[in-house]
Amino acid sequence: MRTILLSIALLLFSFGLFGQQKMTVRGTVADSTGSPLSAATVVLLQAQDSVMSAFAITGNDGAFVLKRVAPGEYLLQVSYVGYDVLFQPLSLTGGQQEVDAGTLVLKEAATDLETVEVKAEHIPMRFKKDTLEYNADAFKTQPGAVVEDLLKKLPGVEVERDGSIKAQGENVRNVLVDGKEFFGNDPKIATKNLPADAVDKVQVFDKKSERAEFTGIEDGRDEKTINLQLKEDKKQGYFGKASVGGGAIYNPDGSYDLDRYRARFNVNSFSGKTQLSMIGLANNINEEGFGFEDYLQFMGGLSNFMTPGSGGRVEIDLDGPGFGPQSGLNNTQALGLNLNREFGKSAFGQKTKLNFSYFLNHIDNLTDKTTTSENVVEDETFSETSNLLRNSDNLNHRFSLTLRHELDSMQNLVLRSNLSVNDGSISSRSDRYAFNGFNSSSVMTDNSSDGKGLDFDSRLSYRRRFSKKGRSLVADASLGKKRTENDALRYSNNATQYDGNPLPFIDTLNQHQFFDNDEMSYGLSVSYSEPLGKKRYIELFLSRSNATNDTRRDFYDRLPGGGELLNDTLSTAFNRGYRYDRAQLNLTINRRKLNLTFGAALQQSVLEGQRNAENPLERSFTRVLPSLFLDYELGLSRNLNFEYRTSLREPSLEQLQPIVDNSDPLNIYIGNPDLRPEYRHDAGFHFMLFDQFSMTSLFASVNADYTQDPITNSTVISEDLSRITRPENTHEAYGLRSYLNFRTPLRFIGTNISLTYSANWRKRTLFINEIENRNTTRRHSLNLSFDNRKKEVVDARIGARVGFNKSAYSVSESLDRDYLDQSLFADLTLTPTEKWAFSSDFSYTIYPEESFGTEQTIALWNASIARNLTPNNRFQLKLVAYDLLNQNLDVNRSSQLNYIYEERTRSLGRHVMLNLSYNISGFRNGQEGGVTIDILDE
Repeated sequence: MRTILLSIALLLFSFGLFGQQKMTVRGTVADSTGSPLSAATVVLLQAQDSVMSAFAITGNDGAFVLKRVAPGEYLLQVSYVGYDVLFQPLSLTGGQQEVDAGTLVLKEAATDLETVEVKAEHIPMRFKKDTLEYNADAFKTQPGAVVEDLLKKLPGVEVERDGSIKAQGENVRNVLVDGKEFFGNDPKIATKNLPADAVDKVQVFDKKSERAEFTGIEDGRDEKTINLQLKEDKKQGYFGKASVGGGAIYNPDGSYDLDRYRARFNVNSFSGKTQLSMIGLANNINEEGFGFEDYLQFMGGLSNFMTPGSGGRVEIDLDGPGFGPQSGLNNTQALGLNLNREFGKSAFGQKTKLNFSYFLNHIDNLTDKTTTSENVVEDETFSETSNLLRNSDNLNHRFSLTLRHELDSMQNLVLRSNLSVNDGSISSRSDRYAFNGFNSSSVMTDNSSDGKGLDFDSRLSYRRRFSKKGRSLVADASLGKKRTENDALRYSNNATQYDGNPLPFIDTLNQHQFFDNDEMSYGLSVSYSEPLGKKRYIELFLSRSNATNDTRRDFYDRLPGGGELLNDTLSTAFNRGYRYDRAQLNLTINRRKLNLTFGAALQQSVLEGQRNAENPLERSFTRVLPSLFLDYELGLSRNLNFEYRTSLREPSLEQLQPIVDNSDPLNIYIGNPDLRPEYRHDAGFHFMLFDQFSMTSLFASVNADYTQDPITNSTVISEDLSRITRPENTHEAYGLRSYLNFRTPLRFIGTNISLTYSANWRKRTLFINEIENRNTTRRHSLNLSFDNRKKEVVDARIGARVGFNKSAYSVSESLDRDYLDQSLFADLTLTPTEKWAFSSDFSYTIYPEESFGTEQTIALWNASIARNLTPNNRFQLKLVAYDLLNQNLDVNRSSQLNYIYEERTRSLGRHVMLNLSYNISGFRNGQEGGVTIDILDE
């Protein structure tokens, strides 16, 4: 294995080490008066085909440097906003180490629009105020490529293996299409579905919050955003891609089944003020086309991912049904529709913008999982092993509507509404065995449930600014409705073998359980801002929020002879109400390089609860919640910010209601109606640097949190090794997190290096059998990767990751546990011609034996070959082989408050697919089959 990885590494580095003799080109850009022009774009194009070979941005002195340029005939292109583009031939011959291009003088652009001649020019990138704009035509992609393939070639933009995007060292939060939302705020939907040849410009900028855009008061809540500006002919027609494929999966006994299928499409129809897009997919090869947020919605929201008995803690079970078709075995169908429409001036206002999206998603998931864990009990441990076979079937509809209406130039209305309707079923069988050296417990369960849910929320905002800059009024009203119903059959047989007793103790559960939860919420808020001199503003916020929950559980014991009997002890109804009133005063200072906001809020919270007809519980809490935000621009693309905020976190419904959750017979959960809200302090430093001249980026952050009255678990573990858990408030909890990402080119070998380090430290308290146990967890992770810089023909990346985990307990150092996880990867894509493309990705993960008893190694290798057919490349045939070594296994190791565990989930094994895709295009100007780019030579 090491030999394979070393060979790949040598192949990558050889791109730079064994190339032609390289030289450096220097020069200066100035205007007609001789004054230097900074931030001008200098591009070196190959004279034969105008393909970009190198580029640079001039510094404050107008100087530029083009490094590692091979001998040949070139065209030097220089551009600057407000000036004509300059073209100058440049001939580089061997034997030279450095070439001086001299001073390149730009002329001011003509202002007579009738005499301006528009030419198609390969200017790869330019700065336009606070926006970095890339010309998509300057970066070559294969026919049929999607936007993600284009982004991989843009300097300063990174696409991770999971499809997430970074630009200028920061995570990209939104991808817009012609400035409009595209299927919500999941960037992957646009980048994985839109064709690259539809894009004219890629614009990277910091998008201000809606409040800041409207009021003109900077709040520092900018988000890194990419806008895909489409080509003009794509705005007046339709385009997209459709593909279909089939294949075989190889079985453990050596046979194979021809039952794998894959189909997906995206169609986009744009005309004037209307954008209409449709996407769809169907497959049984665990292929996804959406992000985590979409799957949360598809599965009916976060509540469906909570571990049974978690009591409202957000413990996302990524191996549960429906989180991405990468877990277990999945049969997936999805359909999405997105509409953007602009309406002109009417009697009701100046302009109206509509965004509507709809998702239909169906996931049939089969999970076959084995879990082993080591559990801490006072000053000793016991082991546990479980096997789970689960099948889930979920159907979800999601609707999203955003309506923006400008009443006039000074005021607008914005309505945002979301609706999700979910219907699903789950059936599972499991067996679990626990042993502490003396006693043992084994339980077998057979459960099934059918459920449905509805989740609706809507917010209406009215914004008005006044003639005096900085004076504004914003009012918001929100309404929410959630409803879930569940009908479950639960059967379990628990056999406990006590030390010295030859006969086991048998306990059987056979119940029919009904769950019904209804939640209503509303919120009202108003804010007013007033300028206090130059660049200073005072803001007053008033708000009220209210949420009520009505939940009912009816448990029936199933009788041996048939029929059911209501269990009065476990059946119950519980009502919960939480409301708060808040008044906040902020002072904001906006300077050219500094944005500072500080203030404090006074919040009064009221928590109510009532079980059945018992006396209601009501408690009131009043807190002062200070906050501070500072954003300081240290220089061009250098930024430092600090944020401190406080918050109250109320107990969840599950944590409050004194109801027994026996969905897992060995893990019983009971809520606590006496819980107090958590009072949390969060503080963080963030530093960002991006040098567009060297393409070096650095992002670093340190975050700390301190919680008063944190909610933790008090667990009683009995002799039969079952657990009864109840949430309790403790005194305090701490956390510290740090993150560092550094990326820079290594020009002497033609690669980029990326280094990421993260650390997490947390100290919490738990109670086991009424004994206080302080748990400290540490995690360190280091990632190192290399990728080549010139990706026209070869796109290669190799890397490694190592993580160290340690969990320590105050009751006894002998209980402390630590473990490592390591992985290596290598990705390679070759596009030697316009017709052929080859790709391969390989990963090797090592799970050492410490703390888990056995070592596990997994090698995953996928490879593909693609051929573009027909003269216009409308069709593509692609052969893909997945898991060539047949070692795919989903392994997850983690540590929690009082246990560490390892999960192994059966995954899709070796399979081969043959796919045929077709590029769809049709334009009102009569073009067919793609985009024609004409380069005008002078």
